[in-house]
Amino acid sequence: MLSHACPGRAVTQAASPPWAEGHSYGLIHNDFHPYNFHIDGKVITVFDFDDSIYGWFSLDIAIAVTHAVWWGAAKDDRQSKNEFATKFLNEFLEGYFKYNHLTYYWIKQIPLFMDYRNICSFFWWLTNWDGDESMFSDFQRSAIAYAVKLIETGQSFDGCEIVLD
Repeated sequence: MLSHACPGRAVTQAASPPWAEGHSYGLIHNDFHPYNFHIDGKVITVFDFDDSIYGWFSLDIAIAVTHAVWWGAAKDDRQSKNEFATKFLNEFLEGYFKYNHLTYYWIKQIPLFMDYRNICSFFWWLTNWDGDESMFSDFQRSAIAYAVKLIETGQSFDGCEIVLD
């Protein structure tokens, strides 16, 4: 609740929670995927900020990697997706580190946040579900069944088994 006596202080405290160390937390896009940016030469224009939240920067990176795996992996098998994710993440971080910094701890959280994004997407598909499975496409039915299997067996999603040194 905002204090009427000192609203600026309350906003400042809310914007910098005590558990957010240094440069690990702030305003993030929270939905960075190929339909939310445009590349023109060397210029990237990002748009669609309606899902923006305060969150960990490593979560935002994980979301980008997760979507890259969904749409960019050449093959659909688990090993290929993990290899693609590792290569994409290394190249993404190379560019990221030219302008920003993350501690090793937060880099190591990226695979966990990728799993989190996959689980969130699973529930997003079910948002308007009325219990009628016929409303899903064959792809959605298959993807949901696979997601349930991975969650039930405690496995990471494809592309999330990134080995970080």
